[in-house]
Amino acid sequence: MKRSVFLYTFSVLACLLTPAVTQAESGVALLERQQTLSGQPIDLSDETRTHLVFLDIWTSYAGGGTEAFVEQLPASFRQSTHQIWIQPEFNVTRAQLQEFQSYYPQVAPLVLDHQQALLKQFGFWQTPAHVLIEHGKVVFSGGNDALLAYLNPAAKAEAPPARDAETYAWKAVQPPAESESMTRKQPASYVVPKIGAEAPRFERQTLSDQTVSLAGLLTQNKGKQPVSLVFVDALCPMPHFPDCEDKLAQWQQQVESDQSRQWVGVISGYYIDAGIAAGFAEKFGLTAPLIFDTDNALYKAYGVHATPYQVDVGPQGRIQYRGDQIR
Repeated sequence: MKRSVFLYTFSVLACLLTPAVTQAESGVALLERQQTLSGQPIDLSDETRTHLVFLDIWTSYAGGGTEAFVEQLPASFRQSTHQIWIQPEFNVTRAQLQEFQSYYPQVAPLVLDHQQALLKQFGFWQTPAHVLIEHGKVVFSGGNDALLAYLNPAAKAEAPPARDAETYAWKAVQPPAESESMTRKQPASYVVPKIGAEAPRFERQTLSDQTVSLAGLLTQNKGKQPVSLVFVDALCPMPHFPDCEDKLAQWQQQVESDQSRQWVGVISGYYIDAGIAAGFAEKFGLTAPLIFDTDNALYKAYGVHATPYQVDVGPQGRIQYRGDQIR
């Protein structure tokens, strides 16, 4: 009787575990068919452990990216593994990834995960996430905390229940507070003007061939009206621009009803030309002056990576508000 119960239990566990193992291994096969952002094939070496890092570039821009977490892992682990960075194809374009990599060159090789196929194949639904592969087999998969525990199982076993909201496993691999490696250094070429900072100056032609400059706008009406820049994308509607149609309609209502500020739209130049931008403006009935940002220079200058996105500049030329809420 006991033997039959054991065999039944074992068969049930095998049925439950086999799909997960098969899914992970098929994820390895799918990975080997991918190419990096630079067009190179994925190389899974039998000699080196591979560390897949699923990240979100928008979190990196905000200062809490997975690359900072990886930098804090033990040097012995980082030096003995080959990192492959994977960005799920959600709210991101290939051009945006290329721009991101110019600011974060250490995040390489970088793979764009089309339709989140790799993320799903390895059993994840969100980032950050990690997978370790040895000799073509998945030996670990999980989030940040799970990876820390995996790398330091002894510390996990000896850890107290909690210590100042941080696990002992995290403290075991975290450098001392005074260590310079604890400070994530933002690339010098990437600066996001924050609230209170001086707004980057510009002078551009609108779609109606009128010259518009921030200095000129600020001097109009004796410098009493703020300037609201609204960054938009002519690819709306698209899955990676959720609710963009409603936000554009809301913005147009604001333009028509709020005369206390000067509105200027900035259309991203990625994947389109001025003709498409003009058609986009007509389709949504946008009446504010619209700048076609051919090289996305204004997007970069203002550190904007989402649309629609609003930046308010006060009469003194300093940023008063920035965010994805149109107000």
